[in-house]
Amino acid sequence: MSEAVVTCPQVYLVSDGTGITAETLARSLFTQFPGVDPAWHRLPFVQTPGRLAGVFARAAAGPQPALVVATLANADLRADLRHSPVPVIDVFGEQVERLENLLGVTAQSVSGRAHGMGDVSRYDRRIEALNYTLAHDDGLAIQDLSVADVVLLGASRSGKTPTSLYLAMNYGLFAANYPLVPEDLRQGDVPHMPEGLRGLGGRLVGLTITPQRLAQIREGRRPDSRYASLAQCRAECVAIQEFFDIWRIPHLDVTELSIEEIATRVRDCMDARHGA
Repeated sequence: MSEAVVTCPQVYLVSDGTGITAETLARSLFTQFPGVDPAWHRLPFVQTPGRLAGVFARAAAGPQPALVVATLANADLRADLRHSPVPVIDVFGEQVERLENLLGVTAQSVSGRAHGMGDVSRYDRRIEALNYTLAHDDGLAIQDLSVADVVLLGASRSGKTPTSLYLAMNYGLFAANYPLVPEDLRQGDVPHMPEGLRGLGGRLVGLTITPQRLAQIREGRRPDSRYASLAQCRAECVAIQEFFDIWRIPHLDVTELSIEEIATRVRDCMDARHGA
């Protein structure tokens, strides 16, 4: 390999739909090149040869090097990718042909299915789940938590809300979350189970985080407050860990995890409980 490093390639994300798949794949690929900072160009709903030709002209005229990452379901448009003046990663390309050979069925080549409404019942489920999650954020409406597929527990600012929303939006899961406050967890010498969480056993999943990271996050929200102090964060983390241990609630350390990673591990916990 050459010692010269391209630090800012132009990446054209071309799709006949929303472009979410192309962008997700491209960004995943570039995480393997930490010294490279691409310039991203989102080009959704490219559904005609003329529009695709316009993309090629733009890529040829712009800074180099450049790359096209394409998710085009239409076979004719995919064929036109051979005219690209810059390298192409054709996400569908050979993969569709391989699936056709495996399944013995010809692909329909319909644009926008990956992130369109598609299965209406599944789409409706996602919307219902999102509405439920918004209504049950941060301990709201605890009277019907039994409807939830999962209830995330943890300290304030430990990632409960964004993870709940991700689970609802992407997987159609009714995900509620409940903030654990040390004062509510102590009743005598035994950690107290809050009233609204009783009887939910198999639906509870805990999120833990180091006091240092929690203090850092809170400092950005409420600078120089008791809420963000390391002493307060340490006391909360200790009390919450004791609560999880006493009540045998499965939990995971989210200190260095992204929301996507947290959501995946939460689903693993759910699957393990249901023997999936």
